Amino acid sequence: MKVGWLADQPGYVGGAELTQAEFRAVAPAGVEIVDCPPGHVKPGLDAYAIHNCLQYSVKDLKRIGRKPATRYWNDVGNWYPRELRGWLDANTVAICCSRLQAEHMGFVYKPQLIPPPVNLDPFERAAVSVNGNRQGIVSVAQWRAVNKGARAVELWANEHGEHIDFYGSGPCAPKGTKEVAYQGMPALLAAYQRFVFLPRVCEPFGRSVAEAWAAGCEITVNRLVGALEWIEGNPDALHTAAQDYWQLVAS
Repeated sequence: MKVGWLADQPGYVGGAELTQAEFRAVAPAGVEIVDCPPGHVKPGLDAYAIHNCLQYSVKDLKRIGRKPATRYWNDVGNWYPRELRGWLDANTVAICCSRLQAEHMGFVYKPQLIPPPVNLDPFERAAVSVNGNRQGIVSVAQWRAVNKGARAVELWANEHGEHIDFYGSGPCAPKGTKEVAYQGMPALLAAYQRFVFLPRVCEPFGRSVAEAWAAGCEITVNRLVGALEWIEGNPDALHTAAQDYWQLVAS
């Protein structure tokens, strides 16, 4: 089975890019992924998996024809041109990271709900290795916009008389924020007692929240974080996300 893979090429690696790489890495036997970059969508394949696609035109997408197509939404789509969003809604099976995201986006038809395929095993192992010896409060995000809520986290710290260590990068990162390679995230999070993340707008999932939870941190988030739904209501789905995704794409 040949599956066309459509994804923007933004020049940086964020949560959406990590999610795409993780889905690709566990493609089932018998599935051949065919890259279809912007302007070069190959027609006539068996199915198509669409991810972030702002760099694609509607003309690009129409080359898919009537073949089965899924669209995995990592964001809430506010910045998609009306024609592009309309085509996606009418011609693909929408997959959202959480019910919170799906309700926020206002789909006419109920989308499928599958969390990102975050590999939580390293974080769970890190939690065991610290043997309860942890302290402090941490907040981790790609601080690319004020809506990520860095200021809200700072206010929370002031109100509670606490100090918070910030990690990540981006133009809206608080002063003193440190960068950390993703490979170092399990050990980093497992060293802290509490993780705080307070976005100002809907966060469809919140990868770092799930990772901090798996690493054994106490979680302080608001109800704008989609990962909280899975943690509280169906944590097993966090471990089966990749399988559930491919079952839908390749069915």
